[in-house]
Amino acid sequence: MFLFSNTQKKSRRNLSSGFSLIELMVTITIVTLITGIVMTKYSSFNNVVILKSQAYELALDLRAAQVYGVNAKGADANFSGAYGIYFDVRPSGNKNQYVLFRDLDDDQQYDSGPVDEAVGDIYTIDTRFEISKICTSGSATCDATEASVAFQRPDFDAHIWRPGEAANNKIVITLSVVNDPTIYREV
Repeated sequence: MFLFSNTQKKSRRNLSSGFSLIELMVTITIVTLITGIVMTKYSSFNNVVILKSQAYELALDLRAAQVYGVNAKGADANFSGAYGIYFDVRPSGNKNQYVLFRDLDDDQQYDSGPVDEAVGDIYTIDTRFEISKICTSGSATCDATEASVAFQRPDFDAHIWRPGEAANNKIVITLSVVNDPTIYREV
Protein backbone atom coordinates (compact mmCIF):
# COMPACT_ATOMS: atom_id res chain seq x y z
CA MET A 1 0.00 0.00 0.00
CA PHE A 2 2.77 2.35 0.81
CA LEU A 3 4.37 1.74 -2.54
CA PHE A 4 1.10 2.31 -4.40
CA SER A 5 0.39 5.69 -2.83
CA ASN A 6 3.93 6.87 -3.53
CA THR A 7 3.51 6.06 -7.23
CA GLN A 8 0.15 7.81 -7.32
CA LYS A 9 1.67 11.01 -5.88
CA LYS A 10 4.49 10.87 -8.43
CA SER A 11 2.15 10.55 -11.39
CA ARG A 12 0.00 13.46 -10.19
CA ARG A 13 3.08 15.62 -9.88
CA ASN A 14 4.18 14.80 -13.44
CA LEU A 15 0.74 15.63 -14.83
CA SER A 16 0.56 19.03 -13.15
CA SER A 17 3.99 20.29 -14.20
CA GLY A 18 4.32 22.44 -17.40
CA PHE A 19 1.68 24.05 -19.64
CA SER A 20 -1.25 22.29 -21.16
CA LEU A 21 -1.99 22.66 -24.86
CA ILE A 22 -4.98 24.92 -24.14
CA GLU A 23 -2.93 27.26 -21.91
CA LEU A 24 -0.28 27.49 -24.60
CA MET A 25 -2.86 28.32 -27.32
CA VAL A 26 -4.47 31.02 -25.14
CA THR A 27 -1.07 32.59 -24.46
CA ILE A 28 -0.15 32.62 -28.17
CA THR A 29 -3.53 34.18 -29.05
CA ILE A 30 -3.09 36.97 -26.49
CA VAL A 31 0.45 37.74 -27.71
CA THR A 32 -0.75 37.80 -31.34
CA LEU A 33 -3.61 40.21 -30.53
CA ILE A 34 -1.35 42.58 -28.62
CA THR A 35 1.24 42.54 -31.42
CA GLY A 36 -1.46 43.30 -34.01
CA ILE A 37 -2.80 46.24 -32.01
CA VAL A 38 0.69 47.67 -31.49
CA MET A 39 1.55 47.38 -35.20
CA THR A 40 -1.69 49.12 -36.21
CA LYS A 41 -1.14 51.98 -33.77
CA TYR A 42 2.51 52.27 -34.83
CA SER A 43 1.51 52.98 -38.44
CA SER A 44 -0.89 55.72 -37.31
CA PHE A 45 1.73 57.16 -34.95
CA ASN A 46 4.31 57.15 -37.73
CA ASN A 47 1.95 59.13 -40.03
CA VAL A 48 1.39 61.74 -37.33
CA VAL A 49 5.13 62.22 -36.75
CA ILE A 50 5.94 62.52 -40.46
CA LEU A 51 2.97 64.88 -41.00
CA LYS A 52 4.27 67.12 -38.22
CA SER A 53 7.67 67.13 -39.92
CA GLN A 54 6.08 68.11 -43.26
CA ALA A 55 4.23 70.98 -41.57
CA TYR A 56 7.47 72.26 -40.04
CA GLU A 57 9.16 72.03 -43.43
CA LEU A 58 6.39 74.12 -45.02
CA ALA A 59 6.70 76.70 -42.24
CA LEU A 60 10.47 76.88 -42.78
CA ASP A 61 9.98 77.37 -46.52
CA LEU A 62 7.59 80.25 -45.79
CA ARG A 63 10.23 81.70 -43.48
CA ALA A 64 12.85 81.35 -46.23
CA ALA A 65 10.59 83.31 -48.61
CA GLN A 66 10.26 86.03 -45.96
CA VAL A 67 14.02 86.19 -45.50
CA TYR A 68 14.56 86.43 -49.27
CA GLY A 69 11.89 89.12 -49.59
CA VAL A 70 13.10 91.45 -46.84
CA ASN A 71 16.83 90.99 -47.44
CA ALA A 72 18.83 92.25 -50.37
CA LYS A 73 18.65 89.09 -52.47
CA GLY A 74 18.30 89.49 -56.19
CA ALA A 75 19.99 89.73 -59.52
CA ASP A 76 18.97 93.30 -60.33
CA ALA A 77 20.32 96.51 -58.84
CA ASN A 78 17.21 97.67 -56.93
CA PHE A 79 16.38 94.40 -55.11
CA SER A 80 12.72 95.36 -55.11
CA GLY A 81 11.06 92.09 -56.15
CA ALA A 82 8.94 90.22 -53.66
CA TYR A 83 9.51 86.56 -52.84
CA GLY A 84 6.78 84.15 -51.92
CA ILE A 85 5.26 80.70 -51.88
CA TYR A 86 2.47 79.71 -54.28
CA PHE A 87 -0.05 76.92 -53.57
CA ASP A 88 -2.24 75.36 -56.27
CA VAL A 89 -4.73 72.68 -55.23
CA ARG A 90 -7.02 72.98 -58.27
CA PRO A 91 -7.85 69.71 -60.04
CA SER A 92 -5.30 70.69 -62.69
CA GLY A 93 -2.74 71.54 -59.99
CA ASN A 94 -0.82 69.30 -57.65
CA LYS A 95 -1.81 68.98 -53.99
CA ASN A 96 1.67 67.67 -53.19
CA GLN A 97 3.66 70.67 -54.43
CA TYR A 98 4.22 74.36 -53.85
CA VAL A 99 6.51 76.87 -55.53
CA LEU A 100 8.98 79.39 -54.12
CA PHE A 101 8.82 82.33 -56.56
CA ARG A 102 10.30 85.76 -57.19
CA ASP A 103 7.73 88.38 -58.13
CA LEU A 104 9.19 90.31 -61.04
CA ASP A 105 6.15 92.49 -61.86
CA ASP A 106 5.69 93.81 -58.28
CA ASP A 107 2.06 92.76 -57.89
CA GLN A 108 2.90 90.61 -54.83
CA GLN A 109 1.26 87.51 -56.28
CA TYR A 110 2.37 84.56 -58.35
CA ASP A 111 1.84 84.85 -62.09
CA SER A 112 2.50 81.63 -63.96
CA GLY A 113 4.73 81.68 -66.96
CA PRO A 114 7.67 83.96 -67.71
CA VAL A 115 6.24 86.92 -65.73
CA ASP A 116 7.47 85.51 -62.41
CA GLU A 117 10.22 83.00 -61.99
CA ALA A 118 10.59 80.03 -59.74
CA VAL A 119 13.56 80.66 -57.48
CA GLY A 120 14.50 77.11 -56.76
CA ASP A 121 13.01 73.72 -56.90
CA ILE A 122 9.34 73.09 -56.75
CA TYR A 123 8.88 71.75 -53.23
CA THR A 124 7.22 68.35 -53.06
CA ILE A 125 5.38 66.98 -50.05
CA ASP A 126 5.57 63.29 -49.17
CA THR A 127 3.03 61.36 -51.29
CA ARG A 128 1.22 60.14 -48.16
CA PHE A 129 0.13 63.75 -47.50
CA GLU A 130 -1.52 66.56 -49.41
CA ILE A 131 -2.50 70.20 -49.07
CA SER A 132 -6.17 69.62 -48.36
CA LYS A 133 -7.41 73.14 -47.57
CA ILE A 134 -6.40 76.75 -48.02
CA CYS A 135 -8.23 79.19 -45.75
CA THR A 136 -7.85 82.96 -45.84
CA SER A 137 -9.24 85.58 -43.51
CA GLY A 138 -11.33 87.19 -46.23
CA SER A 139 -13.30 84.01 -46.94
CA ALA A 140 -16.09 82.46 -44.90
CA THR A 141 -15.21 78.97 -46.19
CA CYS A 142 -11.96 77.14 -46.80
CA ASP A 143 -12.57 76.51 -50.48
CA ALA A 144 -9.57 78.30 -51.95
CA THR A 145 -7.95 76.40 -54.77
CA GLU A 146 -4.89 78.60 -55.09
CA ALA A 147 -3.12 81.24 -53.06
CA SER A 148 0.22 82.92 -52.68
CA VAL A 149 2.06 84.41 -49.74
CA ALA A 150 4.59 87.08 -50.69
CA PHE A 151 7.06 89.21 -48.76
CA GLN A 152 8.51 92.47 -50.07
CA ARG A 153 11.15 94.73 -48.66
CA PRO A 154 10.98 96.65 -46.26
CA ASP A 155 7.69 95.17 -45.00
CA PHE A 156 8.03 92.06 -42.82
CA ASP A 157 4.29 91.28 -43.09
CA ALA A 158 2.97 88.79 -45.57
CA HIS A 159 0.96 89.85 -48.60
CA ILE A 160 -1.60 87.09 -49.09
CA TRP A 161 -3.35 86.77 -52.42
CA ARG A 162 -6.25 84.57 -53.43
CA PRO A 163 -8.12 84.86 -56.77
CA GLY A 164 -11.19 87.04 -56.55
CA GLU A 165 -10.44 88.45 -53.10
CA ALA A 166 -8.94 91.61 -51.72
CA ALA A 167 -5.71 91.44 -49.78
CA ASN A 168 -5.84 89.17 -46.74
CA ASN A 169 -3.88 89.26 -43.52
CA LYS A 170 -4.12 85.59 -42.57
CA ILE A 171 -3.81 82.26 -44.34
CA VAL A 172 -4.04 78.73 -42.98
CA ILE A 173 -2.65 75.87 -45.04
CA THR A 174 -3.94 72.45 -43.96
CA LEU A 175 -1.81 69.37 -44.61
CA SER A 176 -3.58 66.05 -44.14
CA VAL A 177 -3.02 62.33 -44.58
CA VAL A 178 -4.32 61.27 -48.00
CA ASN A 179 -6.09 58.13 -46.71
CA ASP A 180 -7.38 59.69 -43.48
CA PRO A 181 -8.22 63.42 -43.69
CA THR A 182 -9.11 63.46 -39.99
CA ILE A 183 -5.37 63.47 -39.29
CA TYR A 184 -4.13 66.94 -40.27
CA ARG A 185 -1.76 69.76 -39.37
CA GLU A 186 -2.29 73.47 -39.97
CA VAL A 187 0.40 76.01 -40.86
